[in-house]
Amino acid sequence: MNTIYILFGKNLEHLRIGFNAIKSATENFAEKYFIGKGRYGWVYKAELEHFDPYTTKGNRESQIPRRHSTVAIKYIIDREDEQGEQGFIAEIETLSRCKHPNIVSLLGFCHEHPHMILIYEFVSNRSLDDYLGTEGKMTNHTWVQRIKICIDIARGLDYIHTTMDNKQKIIHRDIKTKIADFGLSRFHPINHTKSTIITNNVVGTKVYWDPEYERTGNLKKESDVYSFGVVLFEILTGKLAYDLVYTNENEKGLAPIVQQHIKEGTITEMVDPNLKEENTFILSKGPNQDSLNTFLLIGHRCLAKKQAERPTMKVVIEQLVKALNFQETSKDNLRISLEDILNATQDFSDGNVIGRRGFGKVYRGEIIRANGPTAIAVKRLDRQLGKGEREFLMEVEVLFEYKHENIIGLVGYCDENGEKILVYEYASNGSLDRHLRDASITWTERLKIGIGIATGLDFLHEGGYPMIHKDVKSANILLDDNWKAKITNFGLLVITPPVRSKIELPVDNAGTPGYCDPLYMECGFLTRESDVNSLGVVLFEMMCGRLAFIKYFGAEPRSFVSLVKQYDKEGKHDELVFEGIKDKIVPKSLNTFHTIAYQCLHRKREKRPAASEVVLQLKKALEFQEDIEIWEARLPRDYKEIIQKSRTPELYSNVRKKDIYVMFSKRILLQDAKVVINKLILMTWSNKKPYTH
Repeated sequence: MNTIYILFGKNLEHLRIGFNAIKSATENFAEKYFIGKGRYGWVYKAELEHFDPYTTKGNRESQIPRRHSTVAIKYIIDREDEQGEQGFIAEIETLSRCKHPNIVSLLGFCHEHPHMILIYEFVSNRSLDDYLGTEGKMTNHTWVQRIKICIDIARGLDYIHTTMDNKQKIIHRDIKTKIADFGLSRFHPINHTKSTIITNNVVGTKVYWDPEYERTGNLKKESDVYSFGVVLFEILTGKLAYDLVYTNENEKGLAPIVQQHIKEGTITEMVDPNLKEENTFILSKGPNQDSLNTFLLIGHRCLAKKQAERPTMKVVIEQLVKALNFQETSKDNLRISLEDILNATQDFSDGNVIGRRGFGKVYRGEIIRANGPTAIAVKRLDRQLGKGEREFLMEVEVLFEYKHENIIGLVGYCDENGEKILVYEYASNGSLDRHLRDASITWTERLKIGIGIATGLDFLHEGGYPMIHKDVKSANILLDDNWKAKITNFGLLVITPPVRSKIELPVDNAGTPGYCDPLYMECGFLTRESDVNSLGVVLFEMMCGRLAFIKYFGAEPRSFVSLVKQYDKEGKHDELVFEGIKDKIVPKSLNTFHTIAYQCLHRKREKRPAASEVVLQLKKALEFQEDIEIWEARLPRDYKEIIQKSRTPELYSNVRKKDIYVMFSKRILLQDAKVVINKLILMTWSNKKPYTH
């Protein structure tokens, strides 16, 4: 056969292109035009005149619409197994009948023996597999972009499966964004009563094979659905299904490994690390939980072992669109118009300014919400200072995804007319740095503030993807109406993979001098312990009633931390305590506080406590303080004399004043209470409720 003019009763003369024209366009298939190869041929890129499928065809041959453009030219290999010629004819049959934005368009063909050549529209971004793997460009694609690619593929498959009106339905058989390469496709006859084609010739790419098709030879549309499921997980993981990482573990590649991870509940470990941005982690690239769960669920259904259990492509599209909506619209409710923000701040009036930082200004405002007028703090990033995209995205993503009572709440955001604005809950007592020398902020309140900061840091550090704030300082701790601490300013935040304890980062934007971890400044390695170091500085600020910025003592500049360490070395740390609160601090409380705060500043990272340990120790310091400040004040003035008259007064030395108060309130007779006291001590040590008679 030298020419193909008619297939399925359709005249294809308008698609015929002479071999000499193709040879001339590629300069005899010169290497500079070569762009790829496959099992059945080589692919070239060239300029060529061809049929224009997007213009209405005229009545005469001279009126056939043609244009000159860049095309992809696939030169088919004439294989001994005849798959080359069969595939060539199959592609012409299929693509001459398909017209869909997600299916590559056939622009022409040449069938002049022995040459078999197909001419396609040129897709500038090439094939999906070029974007996968360690060197692929998929690393730069956000989660939203990846879902959209999946939806495009799914729509193309749905079209060839179901929506070709009055035409035979197609099974692709080799799904690996436009769908291309229909050389292995099969048609369903128009009036076929069964949905299954029985074939003894199982073909396709092995790691994408439908296991039921491989086992039985039963080819159905659901076979394509399985292959598409493999592609979904390729896009999720960023690796090809036949990557050695997978085939070394299982010869069938990605699919069985995905199924095993789903069974074990560890599938999130397979998410492409580039979606997590191991070095800088901008969360907007990665999936939120609802979106990821929806994607995983439909992907898993596609990989069902039985064809009957797999969804149709229409259902797949519905679920992928749902996953996209979760990702794209989840923050829509937080959008606040620039007009509303201007009204809330009286056009950014200077009279409403409540803070000036390196990023710009913070304004107080009021916005009308469903529950009435709400006070807000509006952070306007200064465009002239070059502050913007990263800080803005980081704060929106982190505060949207991670909510905690000790993390400032995000009310909304505005990204309009070049303005990047963040709207927070209003913390009426401002930032901690303004209250350090306020003697009305008692030691008990300072302990509670410290507990709040450490609790917030523990939340950040111990999540699924540990976060390092990178700029913990008293100016970034806000205090609400009840003096509860709220960590704010997440523009420098870094998220590390769970398996790594440290991350190497340049120190050009390391945070604020006086608070930064000195080891990070020296070595460039950032860890959660770097935040703990900064927390230690803030704790000492509260104890000493002064900021940690470099101060001058005599003629020599001295850092706050070096001063703290010197006084500790000399056993004089109590001399640094803020005079306004010093005489009201319980010694055991101060010693407990000082010990844990000082450990935070340890030169060796491994010697620094975790934030959770800081919380525990600060709570002990608070307990010691309240035991005297609150509970001893409630005891009878002569309670010590009463204890001394008991048979075993020495037992009371280890009993909290709170528990002694409980004993008095229960009218326990101390003279005969030896057994009771012993049990009380035991339960106090085990943090249980005190024994009562």
